[in-house]
Amino acid sequence: MMAQITMQSETRNETVFSTEPLESLDHLLNESDTCTEAEILEAVRGFVTGDLTLAQLEGLSAEELYRLADIGYDLLSEGKLEDARRIFEGLYVYNPFDSYFHAALGSVYQQQGLLEESFRHYESAVQLYAEDLASWANLGEVALELAARAAHDPETAANHLHQAHEAFSRVLALDPAGTAPSSLRARALVAAVASIAAGQGAA
Repeated sequence: MMAQITMQSETRNETVFSTEPLESLDHLLNESDTCTEAEILEAVRGFVTGDLTLAQLEGLSAEELYRLADIGYDLLSEGKLEDARRIFEGLYVYNPFDSYFHAALGSVYQQQGLLEESFRHYESAVQLYAEDLASWANLGEVALELAARAAHDPETAANHLHQAHEAFSRVLALDPAGTAPSSLRARALVAAVASIAAGQGAA
């Protein structure tokens, strides 16, 4: 199952990534001081082929970066993980304080089985935007996977179970009515985590 990610900027809690088709976003750009759509698409190709440098990113506005991130999200949704990874790694290096870039990288790494890297980016995402239900839920799921991998090391496994329980509990505290899909996932898993942890304590 693909990890869900919540899209927002580091300075606002509302969604800034439009669900409109790419071609309908022209009203966001001022032709006098922004790149053309062709140039943005060329930037995407540069990311995918590894030819784009940070110096070339300097000319992009915030809206243009978010449009680039929209394309990265589409690639992620299509399962083109390496292409999405190149885009979001570039965006993250350019702006490491955007919680969405961390959340997207967490999702990419999670699907690639790179759990430690995934955990680190989800953790950064919720540190930057503490109300991100999806990242809290994803953080808990990755912690559960790490606990399973550490079954041979009871202390490490117990630590990851504690992290999972804390993450799921945060989701439930943020959405006590359980209206969000992330809350439903967390509610289904938090009791299981508590049961496993209790069993380990009794062992």
